[in-house]
Amino acid sequence: MNLIFKDIVFARFVIVCVTSILLLAACTESNDPKLLFDQGKYEKSFLLWGALANKGDSLAQNYIGIHYYLGLGTEKNYKQAKEWFEKSAIQGFADAQYNLAVMYENGQYVKQDYVTAAMWYSLAIDLGNEHAKRRMQGILDEHKLFPNQYNRAKELAKQYR
Repeated sequence: MNLIFKDIVFARFVIVCVTSILLLAACTESNDPKLLFDQGKYEKSFLLWGALANKGDSLAQNYIGIHYYLGLGTEKNYKQAKEWFEKSAIQGFADAQYNLAVMYENGQYVKQDYVTAAMWYSLAIDLGNEHAKRRMQGILDEHKLFPNQYNRAKELAKQYR
């Protein structure tokens, strides 16, 4: 009798444990848009970032720009990417400043403009973005800007500082 009681208690314990594990597994679906983005769950990441971006979150605005730029979880759309990068960049988000500069340097959706690219790179560099520093150096090394154009870019950047 004592053995049957122990078996019943053990069986109930196993059922509770298995049920708990299944419930935890079902509840662990993340609502962290960065984690979802990193896991390749772009559609859900896009929706979650979108809600934050519409509230003015500069990190979220940059991520929405990335989604549109690369076509992750939505159709590729350089116009939308530029608009979201710009919203974030104006708020002083260095990665968005870098992303927007790349669009101007490459002429993606916008007219290719090395002065504007250099302006955005300059702002991103001021905030410590190493990628922007390398890209700016590339523009200068390849003589895509004259010294007066580079100075103009630095002058234009002052409006965002």
